[in-house]
Formats: sequence, structure tokens, C-alpha cells
Amino acid sequence: MNRKKSPIKAVVILCILMVIIMGIVKSGALEYLRDRQKLEILIKSLGMWGPLAYIGLYTVVTTTCISTLPLTLVGGIIFGALMGIIYTVIGAGLGLSLSFLIARYIARKPIEEKFGNTEIFKKINEGVKNDGWFILAITRLLPIFPFGIQNYVYGLTPINFIQYSMLSIVFILPGTSVFVLLAGAVASGDMKTAVKMSIIASLIFLGLTIITKIIAKKAKKNS
Repeated sequence: MNRKKSPIKAVVILCILMVIIMGIVKSGALEYLRDRQKLEILIKSLGMWGPLAYIGLYTVVTTTCISTLPLTLVGGIIFGALMGIIYTVIGAGLGLSLSFLIARYIARKPIEEKFGNTEIFKKINEGVKNDGWFILAITRLLPIFPFGIQNYVYGLTPINFIQYSMLSIVFILPGTSVFVLLAGAVASGDMKTAVKMSIIASLIFLGLTIITKIIAKKAKKNS
């Protein structure tokens, strides 16, 4: 695909981004990120629009490179385990995809100037060229580089957008599920449910630990 011949896509993406950001900023939701309890109250007060607001807020926060952990915990507390995971993954998926598209089609030059010579870009770009999708597994499952910055850096690499988005969502799912489940367990108020969620979260975390060790060993051999 010729990136220079994508003005329509760039305009559409930019418009979507501006609408989302304006809506979130106008609602004052960004001010609540420092206070988890206030954020919970805000989203709950929106009723049936709460999930949409949560997804939109998660999308915007992901593109700003601010930590999404407080918001992830709120998702588990408000929506419970299953829906909390679903809404969080949708928000994260939209955010990481939007960041990628901004870097590739809208603000490539300034982002390239900022990150083009960094160690993060060099290692990820080299990984994409040499190992393809495997670098996604490494950077998403292992906390090597900041999540928010990764999303923009990948937009500068030759990786395919669909492959990037789909696999990124798959690889962030385990870690996201752990935090949402633990938050849901605390908020459930039911001891049996809390224990059940905690056990599931622990098993996921254990599996994630084993997988990351395997990936780390393979990455070390390839380096």
C-alpha cells in the first residue's frame, strides 16, 4: 500500500480521533483518572452509556500513553469479570490500532523524528524484519518497552496493520484478564465468587509467567 496515497483514510481516522477526544474531554472524564472512586461513580452514573464511555475513555487513554492500569481495575469493579475483560480489550484494541494508524498515516514525520533513532524503534523494527509477528509476542507479553510508545513505534515499521492489531489483542488478553479478574473479585462481595476469580487469575498469571520465560529464552537465543 502506498502511504502517500491514503489522504481519505487519514482524514477519516483523524476525524474519528477528534470526535472521540472531544467527547471525552468535554465530559471531564480525563480529570477523574487520578481518582479511581470518582471515575467509578462517573461511569456508573452514565447508566446504559457507561460501557461505551468506558471503551471510549480507554481508547483515548491508550493513545496518550498514560498508564491504563487504574482504568482496567475500574472495568473489573464496575462491569465484573466477563464484561470487564470484553470492554477493556475492545478499548485497548481500538487504542493500540488508532495509535498505529496515527503513526503510519497522520503524524508519521514527527513520530519518526521523536522515536526513529531510539533503541525501542531499532529493536522493534529489526524484530519485525527478522522475526515478523514473534516480536509482537515478546513486546506485548514481556514488559520490555512502554505499551503506549510501542503502539506508535509499530506504525513506523513495515508490519501489516491487520496482523498487528489482531495479534496485539491476543497477546494483551492474558495480562488484561488478570487485572480485571482480580478487581472483579474484590468488588464481587461474594466470597465464593471472589475465590473463584482469584484462582482463575492466578492460573492465567502462572501460564503467562511460563510463556514469557519460554519467549525470553527463545529471544535470547535469537539475539
